[in-house]
Amino acid sequence: MKKDIVRFIPMGGQAEMGKSMYCFEINDKIFIIDSGFRFPDSDKLGVDVIIPSFTYLEERAEQIVAIIITHAHDDAMAALPYLLQTVKAPVYAPNLTADLIEQMVERFQRHNRVRLNLDLRRVKRNASIDIAGVPIEFFPVTHSIPGSVGVALWTDQGYIVYSGEFIIDFGAPEGFRCDIQKMMEIGKKGVLALLVESSSSKHEGYTSPNHKLTNKIDHIFEDSNERIIISSYAQNVFRTKEIIELTKKYKRQIVFYGRDKYDNTNSLLRLGQKSKEPIIDVPNRLLGKKENIGKPQYDSNYVILLSGSPRRIYHDICDIIDGGDDLLKLRKGDTFIVASPVLPGTEKIANKAHNGRYKTDAHIHLLKNKDLFSMHASEEDIKVIIQIFNPKYYIPIKGEYQHFISNMHIAKDMGIKDDHIVILDNGERITFKNGELESARDTFEIEDIMIDGIGIGDVGEKVIDDRIQLANDGVVIVGLTISRETKDIIAQTDCQTRGFVYLKDSEYVIKHIIEICENVIAKYKENPELEVADVRAMMKDQCMKYIVKETGKKPVFIGVVVEK
Repeated sequence: MKKDIVRFIPMGGQAEMGKSMYCFEINDKIFIIDSGFRFPDSDKLGVDVIIPSFTYLEERAEQIVAIIITHAHDDAMAALPYLLQTVKAPVYAPNLTADLIEQMVERFQRHNRVRLNLDLRRVKRNASIDIAGVPIEFFPVTHSIPGSVGVALWTDQGYIVYSGEFIIDFGAPEGFRCDIQKMMEIGKKGVLALLVESSSSKHEGYTSPNHKLTNKIDHIFEDSNERIIISSYAQNVFRTKEIIELTKKYKRQIVFYGRDKYDNTNSLLRLGQKSKEPIIDVPNRLLGKKENIGKPQYDSNYVILLSGSPRRIYHDICDIIDGGDDLLKLRKGDTFIVASPVLPGTEKIANKAHNGRYKTDAHIHLLKNKDLFSMHASEEDIKVIIQIFNPKYYIPIKGEYQHFISNMHIAKDMGIKDDHIVILDNGERITFKNGELESARDTFEIEDIMIDGIGIGDVGEKVIDDRIQLANDGVVIVGLTISRETKDIIAQTDCQTRGFVYLKDSEYVIKHIIEICENVIAKYKENPELEVADVRAMMKDQCMKYIVKETGKKPVFIGVVVEK
């Protein structure tokens, strides 16, 4: 009987924070698990998000049998609408994740005026299903958003297990609880390879209880006599529930102040109104009204939850601190709790917000990353998952290389051999045959696709370089109008600059730039066979040599020649 050939290739998520996307190939069937984006580094000016390129999948479109989304976070599902423009395959997700996928796809279609073919199939968190003849097991895990799952794909060499994003917390509330029993059943049948997240693997001990907000802010609630404003990421529903419980405990009212109507908190509240068992359930008596913010008879009893995306939330905080929010203005006596630790890609705006808090008279409480762990697996959590699944091979995923190395050391401590621990980069494909890992790896180029709000992939490195150049050294634009017949200059030469030099002190520089350009036109008059494009290139080349020598700057130079 022919044995399964099993391949695995990460499309995103390796040596980076976010953009998770992993492909499993069992014979001629491809299963995609997760499809997320990540925020750009600070040098990617104007770029909103980054997604993986889908070229590898386009070339194998007929083989794709399923897209599985493990949880409703941007780094796991927000690239799905872009993927569905390329790939036609059913999408499998647990109920809550499926609800949020539907909202996301509907919004994407409306904003981008496209129609996506979404074939969404809901599964229970502990489902056992068959996809294209391959048995698939889902198992519940504890993460910061309810409904999160891990996935196990059966092969005749054993299971390939994708841990998802998880922590071990046996006291987690309903909807967040993991199913150790289901994991143990999978482990007993044999696991060929276990893929485990790495981003928090350098943390010693368990993540729990360091992920819990309640014990860090309970005393703040108790001591406060005026209103409380607290920032928390919309996608961390676990934390939102904690804030609601504290509101109940101290007999206050909560106002959901997510300024983006599409954030997860607002979405979950809307979904909860239609659900028999809502994830976020707030009795009407505990709900404050946005329009009553600022009115003394209501304000002192309010807890104002400022929720939003990692990037948006710090812009909102800055806006509130600077007095730019018409409704919510900080005042003396306010308590402001910043419970949204800094995430990769948000450092610059977060630092601005943290500095700005010193301008206010409010009581500011800043919870740093070391005070409040994100709900990702620490060292002991990873050890537990390795012990449960007892894999033959181990693959660190989701994180930077430093995290992979620390994850590797944990696996070695748990008795996994060096040559059975596999560290991969995006685009590296490995193959298992007859229960063994082949030594050779295939390598495919998986590019980052940058999205800046107006198009997919329209922003390349050249555009980014130009933006950096503009940001650093400004722009110089020289415009000349010449006669089409005689090539004489027939209007005053204009030179405009932005962000280049202070004109009052550098008029001589501008005059010399104009002189250089007019001299180039004189040469054009002597050599009319030249093309206008050649003239513009000469203007740029000669002016840039002078500018660099005189000022040390390298602005973007634009030469405009109009023939009349």
